[in-house]
Amino acid sequence: MSKPKLVVESIPEPTPEELRLAYQVGARSRALEEHIVRLVSRGEVKFAIWGPGEEVHGTATALALSKVVNDIEHFGMVPHYRSGSLCSMWCDLNDYTTFSLDVLRQQFSKDTDQMSRGRQMVYHLVLDDVGILPVQSPVGMQLGKAAGYAMGFKVKGIDDGITIGIIGDGTSAEGDLHDAMNACAVWSLPTMLMVTDNGVAISTNPDEGRGIKDFKAYAEAFGMKHFTCDGRDFWDVYNTMYEAFLYIRDAQAPVVMHVHSLPRFNGHSSAADVTFDLGQDDPLIKFGEALVERGVLSAADVMKRIEGSGRDFFAHHDLGDVMRAEDEVIKALLDQVRAEPDPAPESIQEHIMAPFPEVTERAGEGTTNITYAGAIRAALHQIIEEQNGVIWGQDVGRLGGVMQATAGIKGAHADRIIDAPLNEPLIMGTACGAGLHKDITVLPEIQFGDYSLNAFHWFVHMGNLYWCTNGNANFRTIMRTPVDPFGGGAVYHSMSIDGYFAPIPGLVILMPSTSFDAFGLLRTAADYGGPVLVLEPKWMYRQTLGPAFPGEPTDADEIARMRKGLMRGEIPSIPSDVRVPFSKAAVRRSGADVTIVSWGRAVHTSIEAAATLAETGVEAEVIDLRTLVPPDLDTVFESVEKTGRLVVAAEDRAFAGLVRSIQGPVVEKFPGVPTVALGQKNIPGIAQSLVLEDATILTAADIVSGTAQVLETKVSGETTTVFIPPRYFMN
Repeated sequence: MSKPKLVVESIPEPTPEELRLAYQVGARSRALEEHIVRLVSRGEVKFAIWGPGEEVHGTATALALSKVVNDIEHFGMVPHYRSGSLCSMWCDLNDYTTFSLDVLRQQFSKDTDQMSRGRQMVYHLVLDDVGILPVQSPVGMQLGKAAGYAMGFKVKGIDDGITIGIIGDGTSAEGDLHDAMNACAVWSLPTMLMVTDNGVAISTNPDEGRGIKDFKAYAEAFGMKHFTCDGRDFWDVYNTMYEAFLYIRDAQAPVVMHVHSLPRFNGHSSAADVTFDLGQDDPLIKFGEALVERGVLSAADVMKRIEGSGRDFFAHHDLGDVMRAEDEVIKALLDQVRAEPDPAPESIQEHIMAPFPEVTERAGEGTTNITYAGAIRAALHQIIEEQNGVIWGQDVGRLGGVMQATAGIKGAHADRIIDAPLNEPLIMGTACGAGLHKDITVLPEIQFGDYSLNAFHWFVHMGNLYWCTNGNANFRTIMRTPVDPFGGGAVYHSMSIDGYFAPIPGLVILMPSTSFDAFGLLRTAADYGGPVLVLEPKWMYRQTLGPAFPGEPTDADEIARMRKGLMRGEIPSIPSDVRVPFSKAAVRRSGADVTIVSWGRAVHTSIEAAATLAETGVEAEVIDLRTLVPPDLDTVFESVEKTGRLVVAAEDRAFAGLVRSIQGPVVEKFPGVPTVALGQKNIPGIAQSLVLEDATILTAADIVSGTAQVLETKVSGETTTVFIPPRYFMN
């Protein structure tokens, strides 16, 4: 396998103390993981995943990294579940001394597990103190997260940052590798994309499981440097890693690192392909022998293979004095952890979402003259200025977004609005990684809501991350996208996606129906410490509906000038303290006969329907949820208790949509209350023909008809239609 010629003038030679530490940590990692194998075989733990055989490349990588990283605050690593020895060595080099204890607590799912509190598998790490970023099971996502974290360094002006994302060779078949390489190449990110190659992905070999046959050619196709090293050879790994890390730091550019020829002694995990091939050459044994030859260790210090029986590691090896001492430590830790408490069942309710900001809402009088898009633009401008905001997405810079919501921002903040490649997983993955910087507010935009489904796994991960890490990992990431049918957008440009995303726990979902709410909810989202998805109805962007902002111009000439400026992409002046609270619905129209709950554009359709109903003597109360998840059900319940009837109306399909998630709790709380859920026709998509679009979408007439349905019902056994008075079902 070809290797690039080393161009570094001199590589610092590891000291004897560093080499002894590398062997000690490698021995500790092996003992720990072989005890985990025993735990599984004895039924003490349900599942485990491991990486015996990767100790040498892990310790060498960490040691090389320590020579190059200038500041731990300028470093981030997203390892995978076979990176235990790398992380253990890195922790030791940075005076973090409880790594093995942390791992065992996670393996046993103990309440003392600071990284996840029993919510994650072993080696799903998060250790902020040493720059180890949250690990997740879809391992390809490590790469996008690492690239995004590097983007955060660029946003903050850090010029010596280094990030690492690590996958196995099987994961190189995932699109995540392509996405991350694209981001790294286009934005010149200081990132190492590392592939650790043991020649098998669970049970398939590379020829069966991955299309990339030549990592060097693949890297060069992206204009990226490629490095490769033998994962069995400590000095080859150390020297190659040192050169690669030095290049990343000084050039602030990405590399692909292929660590080849790694052994796999114990198969993939306890659940699949448990091979236990203990006859392979062991890099840790070879490393120990080399250190004896160098006089760093004695022959009694190092592990040796002996004749044994079965597949138990300890029966086939003389541990040597170093591993024997580490083994005793691991045994003591095992006794300690076994005695620690399990998490309480009720703890699953903790850290679902970060605490919401305390907000006081204050609206101006009258009706606004600031467009919906203008209000969004003003909020983004202020978030950039006041909360270190940064925007990226397709065509958000030069074009100002397809809906012109970011128009004018490029002129005001040229370095804070970035046109991204045409790749939604890239946009969302890097946004997730960048958002892990607690001093950045990341504002990705997906061009159309329909396209966000390409990155659905990222939304799921961001929703569960705070909970999975027991509140250790959170980020200020506000995702925006246009939704809903309007103007002949056709399939893939007109989808109402609230029904797809609402079931994701941990994700706050907003849909403002007024300019005031669009601004206020975005500002609140930037104050919040968690992931937020903002759905923006396309029809709203040029509308001037809803209450006025405090201090908004009232002179006709000033209003005319402002509205012309908004159409040219100007940023309106709005008081920066305007906020709208999360999970607080707004009553847009009061009434006593029927409750209509809606959100987004459907709010205005509902108000139109309510006006028609009023002409017939029916007074409808219209409630605008504003926050779709978590919804303000208390306001809904209070209204239904008054009216005795419920209509839920939205632009999304009623079948399996969010409307059912609002309707259901009302039915459970008030059995027998007449209710109907309305939305788009349940067809596969929205047609381009305006005639067909109009025939598909929710209309005021639909709401009027649905209201008539809940106002009339048939008494069982009777043939006549009987009017049920309001509050009939209430005690």
